[in-house]
Amino acid sequence: MKRIRTKLILSLLLITFLPVFPVYYLVKSLLQRSLEVGYNENVEGALQAASELSRELYSKYKQETLRVTKDIAATPAVALVYSAKSQVPESLLTKLSALGEAKLDFFDAEGELVNSAATALVGTFPALYQNVVKPLAAEDSAHMVESVGGPGFVVAFAPVPQAGFVLLTNRRPEAFRQRAELVVKVHQMFKTLDFFEGELTEGFVLSFFAIYVPIALLSVALGIYFSRKITSPLLQLAEGTREVAAGDWDYRVAVTTKDEIGTLGEAFNQMISTLKEKQDQVISLEKMAVWREIARVLAHEIKNPLTPIQLTVQQMKDKYAGDDQEYRKLLEECSEIVSDEIENLRTLVREFSEFARMPQLSFAPADLNDMVQEVRKLYPNDNIALKFDPALPEFEFDYEKMRRVLINLVQNGLDSILEKGSGDIEITTAKEGGKAILKYSDSGSGIPEDIQQKIFEPYFSTKKSGMGLGLAIVKRIVTEHGGNIFLTSIEGKGTEFTISLPCAAKPQIEE
Repeated sequence: MKRIRTKLILSLLLITFLPVFPVYYLVKSLLQRSLEVGYNENVEGALQAASELSRELYSKYKQETLRVTKDIAATPAVALVYSAKSQVPESLLTKLSALGEAKLDFFDAEGELVNSAATALVGTFPALYQNVVKPLAAEDSAHMVESVGGPGFVVAFAPVPQAGFVLLTNRRPEAFRQRAELVVKVHQMFKTLDFFEGELTEGFVLSFFAIYVPIALLSVALGIYFSRKITSPLLQLAEGTREVAAGDWDYRVAVTTKDEIGTLGEAFNQMISTLKEKQDQVISLEKMAVWREIARVLAHEIKNPLTPIQLTVQQMKDKYAGDDQEYRKLLEECSEIVSDEIENLRTLVREFSEFARMPQLSFAPADLNDMVQEVRKLYPNDNIALKFDPALPEFEFDYEKMRRVLINLVQNGLDSILEKGSGDIEITTAKEGGKAILKYSDSGSGIPEDIQQKIFEPYFSTKKSGMGLGLAIVKRIVTEHGGNIFLTSIEGKGTEFTISLPCAAKPQIEE
């Protein structure tokens, strides 16, 4: 079985490791091909150009904002905003609207807000320069205010001579801002991946084997587990064959599964049960044959001298012509004792002869219920109950021999009840499948468990009287009918005999 386990484990290992290198090289090749497709000079150049283009557009956007701011600060109409603090002239708003969403704030020389104008809702612009307005009041040249604003805004500063200064806040288009940021991020990611390309390949290799090695170990563990699962029942079967070969016909393998291995175990157990049953039958027949031969010899050896002995004793009594009355009386008593014992021996010889001969059965259609009813009439006891199955059909059996079987069982039961002091007998009939069932049970003294296996053996008896041939003859008759007889008994509670007979075709009798 170790060889089978080894083969199973090696097979699983082979199945596990065989695709390792092909899969590894295939995936690695795909990874390298993907890297080559994604990380090449064309892609890098395109991303670089897109980044530079985004930066150039942003620079032009800031330059345009600064130019408009300078133009507004140099326009004479600005003086009107500071002097009269009136509405922002339309000409300034026209320049402002060229930038899209923008806001123009007018501050005096102290950094105090004088007026505002916007091409969008004022609330959409954050307070970008509340912390930088005072320092800006000292500036004297136009420039971009880089320290304020967010990723969506650009702010330009321009001084207004002898009045103050203006701040122009311009919101970049959202689509432009998002696309520019996306180009920058992708370009940065590309450079990062390109820099770590070698490490990516090594990381892939390590990850591949980090996943595959545990899978291989799991395959080995599963191989060991399933090999034991498969070979353990086979080891039990091998052990069972050795035990049976050594003579242990009661050995059975444990069946724990419902698969093919479990079916094999059940078949093995069934085979051993059948072989044991056949062996028991053969042994029983051999024993029966031996005992029948012994009975035949004993009957012959005992029968021959019985008549001469009886005649001799009778002649001794008849030929005595003396007058001694006491001696004559002694002769008569001895003659009577010898005659009684000879008669007992003749009864014994008849039992021996009957057991030795066991004549052929005479099969004929009969009713088992009628036979039971007839036997019941032989016993006037009130403690014998009958239960018949009216559906039991007539079938072929030896009426007289089965009658004798039931009489023997009833007589033994009555003796057992008498020994116990009380009890009842019940006889039932039934039909189960193709079998006629005759069940006898009593509540007598029962049979001890340690001798139940011997109860059907010839010359074995639990009673003080008798030769122990009754149940042996019963079993012989039932067996020759092609049936079986089973015993169930509990000492002190009673005994049950179950007889099953084929009620279809006439059984074949073994000679």
